[in-house]
Amino acid sequence: MKRRGKTDAAGTAAPKPARAKRKLRVPLAAKITGGVLVVLFAALCAFIYLYPYAFPGVTVGSIPVGGLSRNAAAEKIAQESPALYEGQNVSVTIYETTYDIPVEDVLENVDAEQSVENAFSVGRTGNPFVRIWNVVKAIAGQNEAQLAATVNEDGLTAALEKISSQALTEPVEPTWEIGTDTMTIYAGKPGVSFDTAAVEQTLTDKIRLMDFTPYEVTTELTETPAIDIDAIAAEVIGDPVSATVSKEDGTTIIPEKVGVQFDVEEARSIIGDGSAGSYTIPITTTQPAVTAGTLSEVLFRDTLASCSTSLNEGNVPRTNNVRLAAASINGTILNPGDEFSYNDVVGERTTDRGYQSAGAYSGNQIIDEVGGGVCQPSSTLYMAVLRADLEVTQRVNHSFTVAYTPLGEDATVSWGGPDFCFKNNTNYPVKILAEQSNGQLTMTIVGTKTSDKTVTTRTEVLETYSYQRIEKQDSSMKAGETRVEVSGITGYSTRTYKVITENGQTTEVLANTSTYNKRDEVVYVGTAQAASDEAESTSDTAS
Repeated sequence: MKRRGKTDAAGTAAPKPARAKRKLRVPLAAKITGGVLVVLFAALCAFIYLYPYAFPGVTVGSIPVGGLSRNAAAEKIAQESPALYEGQNVSVTIYETTYDIPVEDVLENVDAEQSVENAFSVGRTGNPFVRIWNVVKAIAGQNEAQLAATVNEDGLTAALEKISSQALTEPVEPTWEIGTDTMTIYAGKPGVSFDTAAVEQTLTDKIRLMDFTPYEVTTELTETPAIDIDAIAAEVIGDPVSATVSKEDGTTIIPEKVGVQFDVEEARSIIGDGSAGSYTIPITTTQPAVTAGTLSEVLFRDTLASCSTSLNEGNVPRTNNVRLAAASINGTILNPGDEFSYNDVVGERTTDRGYQSAGAYSGNQIIDEVGGGVCQPSSTLYMAVLRADLEVTQRVNHSFTVAYTPLGEDATVSWGGPDFCFKNNTNYPVKILAEQSNGQLTMTIVGTKTSDKTVTTRTEVLETYSYQRIEKQDSSMKAGETRVEVSGITGYSTRTYKVITENGQTTEVLANTSTYNKRDEVVYVGTAQAASDEAESTSDTAS
């Protein structure tokens, strides 16, 4: 049977008696410990807020200043800081290249005052708990104040300008090297750019904080130029070119160029997508006839030909014109394959350039014109060119024969008209020397002989055109008197040969055919009778 609880008379349950409340009792040891902690916290706070020196354990960089006054800390920093940066570099890495800047070039001095302020700020900023924690860290050797410095702005700017000149680059086109039987093609490089102002500011901040950890610059790269094998082929493929000489100074040797051939399609296949750094292409090379080393030993060593013509120096205007033209020609250099143009070298003959009026052939007449006489230098040079066996590309003979050259060896020139041109067909440079002195005009061609070849000339007259004497009466002249109005000139048709002797063998080569016009002589004959004859005739009539 279940037991029933007690009930009152009314049948309701009787209430439970109330329990007494218990008091929380703190152990004495805990009270003592708490009191000690409060006292210690208060003591630490008092220490932190009242301690007049740098807190124990504080360092500026690696310089210990704990327990020192401001003045003592500043003095110690000034004494010991140089050892921290002497021989150090600020390292800047830009696109895989590291540049070292000596700290001594960009650091003015250590800022001792700011460094002391940094040291004294340890444990003196933030709430009490933060301050206490920072002091504890300092004592434990884990709280280092920053060493401050003053930047040499001029030195930093100069250092960055030097670095930028190397690191800031435009895209680099592919390059190549020619070997004996292969050509190596090197892929191009992207252009590199960066914010120079931002780099300078970052380095300034790092130097001020004596932070010499390496700094990698953020760069922007442009697209790497692709390898254009067709463009390379157009530049590389070609015949060999011999070494030449500078026309400016006549001494500087311009190196030779090796002849190169290669299969463009094979090269294109080798390069493929162009992802590699370099490629090796098979080639065939041909060496030039003359190298720089050879040319330097034989340059202008030999006289190829020298010819002179007589000059009437009493004819001052004509002599002046000859002198000016010769001076323009003197020293002219022709490398192998170069063509000489008399009109281009001498230039227009004008009074502004010092030329004077003198006799010259014009059509079938002799007239005075500015520059008259300049055909003598061209003709004298033509004589030398024939004997040097150079290739004549343009030559026209005078309309009439000239007295200063043999038949078939003259060359007329005129501005805007006939020109005298020839090409250097030898393997070596040639130089023209022109000299006028003692009634002689001399043209000398110097170069390099490669054999015992000598050249002379032979001219045969195919036909002679004799001039006629044409007489005209002049009543102002006495009978029997004559006056030559136009001198007669005999005309010729000629053929001139170069007689070439080499290795004991002699051959003749046609140099030119020339046709010179004749000019009839015009003579005036007097018809007037003498006075005595007229008187005698009158007397006879009267008788």
